[in-house]
Amino acid sequence: MTEDQQPNDAAQTPAMNIPLSEVVDCRIELLELDRDNPRLMTGTEYHFENDNDVIRAIFSIADVSELIISICDNKYLNLEPLIIYSADGNPPFTVLEGNRRLTAIKLIRNPLLADSLGVKLPVVSQDVLKSTDAVKVYRVATPEDARAFIGFKHINGPQRWDAYAKARFATEWYKSERDSGITIDDIATKLGDNHNTIRSLVSSLLLLDQAEESGVYSINDRTNPGRFAFSHLYTALGRPEYRDFLGLDLGWDKNPSSMPISPDKLPVLGEMLTFVYGSKSANIAAKVKSQNPDLKNLGKVLANDVALTKLRSGAELYIAFEDTLPPSRVLADAMTAAHIQLVKAIELASKVDADDITESTVAIVKEISTQAKILSLYVNDARNNSAS
Repeated sequence: MTEDQQPNDAAQTPAMNIPLSEVVDCRIELLELDRDNPRLMTGTEYHFENDNDVIRAIFSIADVSELIISICDNKYLNLEPLIIYSADGNPPFTVLEGNRRLTAIKLIRNPLLADSLGVKLPVVSQDVLKSTDAVKVYRVATPEDARAFIGFKHINGPQRWDAYAKARFATEWYKSERDSGITIDDIATKLGDNHNTIRSLVSSLLLLDQAEESGVYSINDRTNPGRFAFSHLYTALGRPEYRDFLGLDLGWDKNPSSMPISPDKLPVLGEMLTFVYGSKSANIAAKVKSQNPDLKNLGKVLANDVALTKLRSGAELYIAFEDTLPPSRVLADAMTAAHIQLVKAIELASKVDADDITESTVAIVKEISTQAKILSLYVNDARNNSAS
């Protein structure tokens, strides 16, 4: 058993004086993973009892296997320092940047944990283990001192976070410094990202946080498991139908407050989020199965009183959406669908033996013939009335 396999107890951790703002080597046992790492912000709740739980979560999210193979093949390339922080300057030090690398190292040094995760470690030589005994680190006085670098790397760099993690990182930054005058565009500039993208991410997450805090919706109640489809929300809020439904003015997202939705609109915020993501507790399925075209169609329904009433009554989205369309469009779609099925039926009828045709099949053919005549009368009558 390596020393990494021992319990991570700060009282048992040897002291080490690591100066601020200098790159130095630090023994691996003095480092612990960041439980507030934005990479872990996927919309899924994690419960961490110890560092091994964090390792399991990061391994399930990030691509750690290739990094493990690279280290085992080439030893640990101790070039880029991990960014670390400790409130009192004493170990253990929390790794703010480099959690993926630290996870790979800890798995290499802990074969039992790797095996429990289904990680098949290559042959780990003594030279490889020795290369992971200590790594370069850079200690910052506060986590805020590392924000811009970390955000730039993971929002535009090679190891990008998903949209929800990006939004959480930028939003916490905005909320903590908003009173001092920082704007979302300032943060976007520091992150080297498109201003409109960061604005959309932050404003959407502020709205989602308000829903959580007010109790009208929780993403943990969504019906679809796995990663939270955050893109549904910020894409929806880019459409005028959703903004009108929530009472949001155009440009509301430039410098939004922490509570962007007015109190009287909180119920419809919860309703909209339930339509988009569903609710396990209320046994309501998500109306948005795929972003295209469901998100656009839901927006049209929210803007139509009749269609919205149907949706609220439990109708499927495609049924409610039909009320947003001209009757002629719905008729044309229904006739096209019927035509396709009839062509298929005609093809099959030519292959069926007479003895296999039942009385019920003959009755259905007669019913279709009658319905076709009625439909023809309606269509011709409508055309004649239009001409006169």
